[in-house]
Amino acid sequence: MKSALVAFKFLTLASRFHRAQVSPQQVGAAIPYFPLVGIVLGLVLILLNRLLDPRLESEILGVLLIAVLALLTGAIHYEGLQNTFDALSVKMVHGEGATRSRAFGVLAIVFVVLLKVRALEVTGETRSLGLLLTPLFARWSLVIFLYGSAFVAEGTARILADNVRAWHLALTTVVTLALAAFLVGRTALWIGLYLSLFALLSRSYLRRRNGSIDADNFGAVIELSETLSFVLFASL
Repeated sequence: MKSALVAFKFLTLASRFHRAQVSPQQVGAAIPYFPLVGIVLGLVLILLNRLLDPRLESEILGVLLIAVLALLTGAIHYEGLQNTFDALSVKMVHGEGATRSRAFGVLAIVFVVLLKVRALEVTGETRSLGLLLTPLFARWSLVIFLYGSAFVAEGTARILADNVRAWHLALTTVVTLALAAFLVGRTALWIGLYLSLFALLSRSYLRRRNGSIDADNFGAVIELSETLSFVLFASL
């Protein structure tokens, strides 16, 4: 139970409060509970969707749902997304050193939010399933991203990656895919395949581009995985 609470503190709005701060070692031990956080977030979104769907147009409802998801997570993943893309935008200017464009990260956030909202608008009858499973898939993809990455990670990221075991990956994979397959059948396996490939390719790219991965990349992986999942639910 303690590890589950640590996972919620690390991945939700609770991380914004000083008293809720947890050590990287505690978070590492809580990694098997990351998908549980996703399930709870998804359940909140489903309840809100069922409550407001008869009363709001789909365009407005989509914006509201994405806003609530950002609120529940304290927008911490958007910060990671922005910092990751800002780091990718670093360039050498007139030999004076590296400069970082903050606009690149902001554009990434805008693009992600627009894609999420539009995907929810057009998903239709399967919107509830997408709302439930997308936060789950995204946090499972973070476990994939972390597993075996200790040798390229630094700082907090390395401590977390050092704590990811094969049984963590196996357990979260079985739980995620079993629940998703039960609800949406073969579609779940395709989404799981795409997200796992995305997590692995993202890690490989960040390693080549930056030489290492850091804690900011966690938020980027979660946000981009959520976006990809919402788009796939709208498309498959």
